Amino acid sequence: MTAGRPVTPFPPDSVDVTAQVPRQLQVHDVRAPAETIDPATRTPVKPTFSVCIAVRDRSALLVNSIQSVFATGAADVEVVVVDDGSGTPSQEGLADAGLLADERIRLVRRPARGIAAARNTALAVARGRYITVLDSDDELTADAFDHLRGLLDATGAPWVYTDYEEITNSSQRVIRMPAYQSPPEMLRAVLTRPRLPFKHSGMTIDRRVLTDLGGYNEDMRIKVDVELVLRALRHDILPVRLGEPVVKFRRHDSNISHKRLTGLGAWYGLISEYAPRRSRLRMKAYRTASEIAKWGVSAVGR
Repeated sequence: MTAGRPVTPFPPDSVDVTAQVPRQLQVHDVRAPAETIDPATRTPVKPTFSVCIAVRDRSALLVNSIQSVFATGAADVEVVVVDDGSGTPSQEGLADAGLLADERIRLVRRPARGIAAARNTALAVARGRYITVLDSDDELTADAFDHLRGLLDATGAPWVYTDYEEITNSSQRVIRMPAYQSPPEMLRAVLTRPRLPFKHSGMTIDRRVLTDLGGYNEDMRIKVDVELVLRALRHDILPVRLGEPVVKFRRHDSNISHKRLTGLGAWYGLISEYAPRRSRLRMKAYRTASEIAKWGVSAVGR
C-alpha cells in the first residue's frame, strides 16, 4: 500500500487559487472569490474553517448539507464543494436553491476520480486554517462550531473527531465515540473494533497537518478515511475526541456498503500495512469474524 500523494499547500491569500490547484487533479472550473463575505455585514472575513464536501449525484442532499453549515451562524466559515463527475452538475441544484451566488461557497467541478481525489481537490482549494470534513448526505448541528472552537481553544488539538447523531426513519440517537490516550492504542482499536471508533464526517483537521501527511491516498478506492487516520496515528498524531454530537448522520440504504468481500480485502491490506507484524494474523481473524457477523445482521434485516 503506498502513501498518499503529495498535495500542493494552499498559497497566500493574495495568490489566485485557480493557478495553484495541482494539474493532476484535472479541475474543470472553480468559482473562487478573493474573500469570504459575511452576508450580515457585507465585510470580508478570513475563513477559520473550510467545510469540505465531495459530492456525486446528490443534489438535494448537498443543499441540505450546505444549509446546515450556514444555519450555525458562523461568519468565518467557507464551504468548498467538489463535484466529482455528477451526471447533473451540482451548480444546477445550488442555483435552484438560491445558493449559487453565495460568496461563502466555493465550487469545483471535475471529472470523476473518486472520493480520495475529490477530497484532495478540496484540500488544495481550501483557505481556512482547519478542514472540517462533511459528507454530502450529512448535516452539521446548529452549535457545531461553538463546540469545535471551545475544544480547539482549550487543547490546541490539530485533529478532532466527534460524537454524532444517527437518524433513521423511526429513531434518533447519539452515538458516543471512545477516547484514547495514545496513538498505538487508537490504532489497535481502528483495526480490530467491529465498529469504527470515529466518524470521518465531522472531523476537523489543521490544514497544515493534513497537507504534511500528503492528503488522501488516491490509490485506494474504499476505506480512504480509515487509511488516513491510520497514517496520522503512525506519525504520532492523536485525534482528540469532542464529546458532543457535531454531525447529523441520516442512515439510508445508499450509505450502507454491500461490497463486503471488497471491504474485507481492504481491511487485510490496512492490517498488513499498519499493524505490528506479530499481531497481523490475530487482527485479520478479528476483522473477519466481525465482518461475518455484520453480514449475518444484514441478511436477517433483509
